Amino acid sequence: MKSMNFKQGCILSEQGESRLLRAALASEFLAEVLSVPTVNGARTVSAEGAAALVACIAEQLDGVVKETSTIKGVMRDE
Repeated sequence: MKSMNFKQGCILSEQGESRLLRAALASEFLAEVLSVPTVNGARTVSAEGAAALVACIAEQLDGVVKETSTIKGVMRDE
């Protein structure tokens, strides 16, 4: 049986890289929105809006996983 060397990491497609960047930007935005101090001390955030944003981030990350070379079955010989 032929011995194959596999790279430790995985390779993202261009679409996977784009999804990962979008998820990172959305996460950073959400962190900034939630950390900004309020003027009068009271803060209200729409639970539905926050849930929708988190669901979008999760969808993007799921897409990233599906776009990795290891999930797609792409292996490279060294």
